[in-house]
Amino acid sequence: MKKFLGILVLIFTLQTPSLADDIRDFQIEGMSIGDSLLLYKTKQEINESMKTDYPSSKLYNRFTIRSINSTSLKDYDDVQVHFKTEDKNFVIVSVTGGIYNSNEFDKCLKKKELVIKEISTVVPNTRINDGGISPWLDADSSGKTITSTYYFNFGSKKYNDFVEIGCYDWNQELTDKNGWTDHLKVGLHTKEFNQWLSEEAFK
Repeated sequence: MKKFLGILVLIFTLQTPSLADDIRDFQIEGMSIGDSLLLYKTKQEINESMKTDYPSSKLYNRFTIRSINSTSLKDYDDVQVHFKTEDKNFVIVSVTGGIYNSNEFDKCLKKKELVIKEISTVVPNTRINDGGISPWLDADSSGKTITSTYYFNFGSKKYNDFVEIGCYDWNQELTDKNGWTDHLKVGLHTKEFNQWLSEEAFK
């Protein structure tokens, strides 16, 4: 039975109270790892808006659904999905929901803790990694962009399927330049995507 990773009234909500032992047991806005994006968007929509702008690898592509131009989103301001660039079926390997706020990092941290508490009740057998609060050097070499990220790993190897909950406090210069907004992120990622993101995407 699928479980929803949705945030309503600042709290993580579930479809059922049962436990989860596979990353594919979860949904964000109805989407799960292993689904085809074609279940939610047409091929034309995907091809017109997908992006491969990671600096060091084009292996994966991404597509973003925004609440401002979509009635399908209920809990998040946007949802970003990744799939292999050459995959004609657009099978989802990563799905992430974002809730945006302006200069409210402390509030985001409190919301993150609520989400972590709720997820902990349904994935008790996962390996936890608390990244703490630190500069996000992959995205901002100045060290002025700050993140606080927490991971639930489905396995004990270096790379695993995982659930990610993070707060992002952007360098104001990047916000002014690119329009990037501080936000809370809740994501589902496969181990293959995890390894690519860590070893290839930003090298």
